[in-house]
Amino acid sequence: MFDKDRKLVYTGAMDQYRQMIQYLNTLVSEKLLDPESFTQSDDQAKQKFANGQSFVISANAQELVNFYRKDIAHIAGATVQKIPMPIGPNGATKADTRTENGVMISKKARDGKNFVAMMQFIDWLWYSDAGEMFAKWGVEGTTYSGDVNDGTFKLEPDVTWAGVNPTGTKNLQADYGFFNGVFAYGGTTKLLDSQFPAEELAFQSVMNGRSTLPLPPPHPLSADDREQATLWETNLADYVNQQTLKFILGQRPLSQWDAYVSELKGRNSDQYISLINKAYQDFKTNHG
Repeated sequence: MFDKDRKLVYTGAMDQYRQMIQYLNTLVSEKLLDPESFTQSDDQAKQKFANGQSFVISANAQELVNFYRKDIAHIAGATVQKIPMPIGPNGATKADTRTENGVMISKKARDGKNFVAMMQFIDWLWYSDAGEMFAKWGVEGTTYSGDVNDGTFKLEPDVTWAGVNPTGTKNLQADYGFFNGVFAYGGTTKLLDSQFPAEELAFQSVMNGRSTLPLPPPHPLSADDREQATLWETNLADYVNQQTLKFILGQRPLSQWDAYVSELKGRNSDQYISLINKAYQDFKTNHG
């Protein structure tokens, strides 16, 4: 994590991290958060939610429609919807890697007789408006009609996908093979929004209203520094994870927070952050 001066600091020792731990510890102590939430498998979490043993679970728009609503249908009066992520000590912010996916091409492909054609196809499928629309929604007149840019887009009456046009009887993915997650990424915000039902658009509107945290400053490491940093960060990450769980579950009192921070220093947290900040300063010197 980095502070307001764009200087990197160790997240596991920040006061904001302590506040997050304190909040989760309160939820556990008040029996609002299952202690097993931190160690159970996904299948166990889903089973508890379906049986009414828990009332909160992580989800995306597709899981909400495809699984969770169906899973709790047998519980009288039960409903489920996505809520915006809680706001922490830094206010109404959100993290954003600003990346989606990428394409890796085998080195030997360049020697193939169809290399140029392959590159043309890749360029069309991932980077053209027509290719992105095809990968996501299929064939106009068969699976959809209209235009996402002017608000006339809609699935054909008999086609459905993850809550969009729920009365359709044919699934866009299962029956037509479109909206494959490997290909159906990228594009404009309007193209992205076309895949969401009204309730998800409302959720997206709330999240889009939050400020996006800036990306961490660049800090490329030399091969030797990377080897040293890896040794430090692996040991630190393991210890932070262990102690975080103890604090949350009440197995270690939060009155020992200062002792814990000292323990991180004993595991080279200061040296690790100094190494990273030096790499950042070197990058600024060399690249502006």
